Amino acid sequence: MRQSAFTILTDIKPGHVDAVTRLLDRIDADRGRDPLGFDRLGTVHFASLSILPGSAGPDDDRASLVFEGNIDGPTARFLRQLRDLADGTVDEIYRHCAGHSGESGFDLVRYLTAHDIGTNVFYVARPGRSVGEVRREDRLRTRIREFLDGPEGAALRGQSPELVHAAIVAYVRGRRDLAWALDPAPVPFLVRNGRWIAGLAVAPAALGLLLLIGRAPHHHGARLALLAVAAGAAAVAGRLRSAEKRDDEHDRKRTPTWQAAFAAVSGRISEVREFEDRGDQNHLASVAEIKPGRFRRITLRAVLAAVQARARLVDNRGSLGGISSIHFARWTMTPDGRRLIFLSNYDGSWESYLNEFIDLASGGLTAVWTNTGNAVGFPATRWLTSDGARDEARFKAFARYGMVRTRVWYSAYPHLSVPNIANNMAIRRDLGFLLGPDETRTWLRRL
Repeated sequence: MRQSAFTILTDIKPGHVDAVTRLLDRIDADRGRDPLGFDRLGTVHFASLSILPGSAGPDDDRASLVFEGNIDGPTARFLRQLRDLADGTVDEIYRHCAGHSGESGFDLVRYLTAHDIGTNVFYVARPGRSVGEVRREDRLRTRIREFLDGPEGAALRGQSPELVHAAIVAYVRGRRDLAWALDPAPVPFLVRNGRWIAGLAVAPAALGLLLLIGRAPHHHGARLALLAVAAGAAAVAGRLRSAEKRDDEHDRKRTPTWQAAFAAVSGRISEVREFEDRGDQNHLASVAEIKPGRFRRITLRAVLAAVQARARLVDNRGSLGGISSIHFARWTMTPDGRRLIFLSNYDGSWESYLNEFIDLASGGLTAVWTNTGNAVGFPATRWLTSDGARDEARFKAFARYGMVRTRVWYSAYPHLSVPNIANNMAIRRDLGFLLGPDETRTWLRRL
């Protein structure tokens, strides 16, 4: 099963923002009834709806609605099923958006598909894991624990780990609702081979450069090619450093200290904080203005392409740059190239999430967001990846300013963290194998 991502962005009709806000708040308050049908569909990992403010400043009364979904299977099929299950609720929402005629018989699926702007980066902690598999593997662990806590499990106390493991296997094999777990779960191709592919992709360029360096002392053409590469790299680096100095000077004039930066966001913090830490899992929505000029847009697209390649080939086993609390995340540039939207479903609190980014992935974080700005300004950056987010106080003020309240949010398994899902996968993976004594003890501890 391959996960898909959609990011549907629509302008809200003038004067309709309050109506959309009330409608979304009503849907979120009634999420136990599943008004949008996400739970009944059984293919939605996470989904959210948020209202993005206008881009021209606090007096801009324009707004956009962003609807994101992390789903199993193709988006087109999901949207058709959503339309049929939501009993007109989705159509009720989009009647307030530009381009919807408001007439009966309006082709809602075609409308939503036309406004899907996709993703520049789509990160999945566990590629290939369907909603059904995640839930079944969690039930498997629960049933095994119930077996061990029952009378049959009591008789196993004091027995060797190997005997306990064999008894569990026999128990699972004897239950029709659990026997599926003895079949190994398929591992996606890129999870098995992504690191090799990444190495093969980098190797030709590295080899070519080494050959140029080796031949340069003896070959005029090689010297010219090497000089051209060096000159091009120097020109890009010089252009980048010049832009960084100019942007930093501009930002420091607006908010010279981190205290001033936090003062600039004080009006935004209270509402977002009230709703940001809902439980074991949470959702983050943010938007930032991309700095003007073609150079910044090209740089940002290149960075996002590199992050996407890493997410697909390397960071596909439960962590992104060492961060193991993210279930799904995406960066999406708006079609006009003026804004960057970030949407993430993660474990823990906002504060711990940002701290993990700063401590473990500040270089990549900086490379992305240094190309954007807001009323606070991104912290001073050097050479695209240095400093930047390491200025913790100022970076958090920047992040706070860009945050948008999530109006509707859905999780298919709100009690499971990314490590929980990995643990359940490992229980299933090693269930039907003969394990050594140490491996068996490790497996039993997973229960």
